[in-house]
Amino acid sequence: MNNRFSRRRFLQYAASSLSLATLSHLGLSAMQAQDPTGQVEIWGYGLPMLGHFEAAKPILEEKYPNLELILRDFGYLELHANIANALVSGVGVPDLVNYDVSYVSDFAPALMDLTDLFAPYEDDFVPVSLQLASSEGKLLGLPQDIEPMGLVYRADIFEEYGITEDDLATWDGFIEAGQKLWQDSGETIKIIAMDAPGSQMPVFGVPHQIHEVFMHLAGYHGVFFNKEDDRVIVDEEAAIAALEIFQRVCDPAVSWTLQTTDSSLAAYQSGLVATNICPAWFPLGLQLGLPDQSGNWRLIRLPALSDDGIRTAFQISTVTGIPLGAANPEAAWQTLFEGQLTTEAQYTFFETSGGVLPTRLDVLDELAQREIEYFSGQRIYNMFLEILADLPDVFFGRGWVEARSIMTSGIEPIVRQEISAAEGAAAIAEEMRRKLDKA
Repeated sequence: MNNRFSRRRFLQYAASSLSLATLSHLGLSAMQAQDPTGQVEIWGYGLPMLGHFEAAKPILEEKYPNLELILRDFGYLELHANIANALVSGVGVPDLVNYDVSYVSDFAPALMDLTDLFAPYEDDFVPVSLQLASSEGKLLGLPQDIEPMGLVYRADIFEEYGITEDDLATWDGFIEAGQKLWQDSGETIKIIAMDAPGSQMPVFGVPHQIHEVFMHLAGYHGVFFNKEDDRVIVDEEAAIAALEIFQRVCDPAVSWTLQTTDSSLAAYQSGLVATNICPAWFPLGLQLGLPDQSGNWRLIRLPALSDDGIRTAFQISTVTGIPLGAANPEAAWQTLFEGQLTTEAQYTFFETSGGVLPTRLDVLDELAQREIEYFSGQRIYNMFLEILADLPDVFFGRGWVEARSIMTSGIEPIVRQEISAAEGAAAIAEEMRRKLDKA
């Protein structure tokens, strides 16, 4: 379960697998027109994210009688630890791995480069989804979902207490609206809730972090590292300024903080919270956790850090890659292509995941026109695409997952108002530099 991975061990394994990678690549190119055979073992987490492969299993096995798909469903942390162990050891390596893009740089040396195979289809997909799945110019996973972020609010609560969307154009306005809501509701309703540790997003939000949004809004689209991936940036002046605003959002007169997931969900169910950060997967969480509030929620852009600031951010998406040690790479590619990348497969993913945003442009164009009943007919996917269009580069550097773990612990005293954002950022940055060997 250790999130630290030895890059040296990965490189040693990758070097030993060089001939396999070359042969696999040639084999894939030659085998695309042939029927896939044998077993294809797929690892992932949660049926909402593996549902499209589950739906494809009987179809592909009927189409290709000599093909057998085996799905392995793990918990989130268990999955990524198991992938790391398999990639490093070379033992029990699956044929396909469905993983979060925050692990791309750490897994990179032991994943197959899919750039050439995917080249004929890349124009059909959102460009940033390919960028996120790449490391050092190599495409190491094929895009499944895309996660621009907005803000959802309870329209009925806003109407009752005289709060408008314009009030939330900036985080200063958000804080002021939150203070007003708390006071006018007789200190019963707060504008947002956050789970412990630190600032995790409630209502099925683990491991998503609210403070990362503020780093994006400040222009740090790698959150912890610069784009060159050689410097920790969380204690730079602009990052500290963003964390100071985040700390003001965590004031007890504005937010419920350090909750358990159950207590946050209960607060939302009881109408004691009026907004939440909303990545493109989050409507699924709302509909599952708060079904009786259908028609009350609306989606808008995130507040900006300043009057002229950006109002767009991004959360972690999922990709599917082929390990270098895969026993059946040719059949893995065909399974990946037909089970995840075609127009039909992307619609299947959208349906089986409960509405998570896919990555094919033709599917997105159609979804943008849909009026979603839960949001009182609002075209939320069109809003997400507008946010996505304004999204700058997003990148996940080496050691990103461990950096997040350090930040999750280090942010907690900032949330508790025990230390300043500058003090906390300095301690967090120092630990990251020491443990990740980044100047």
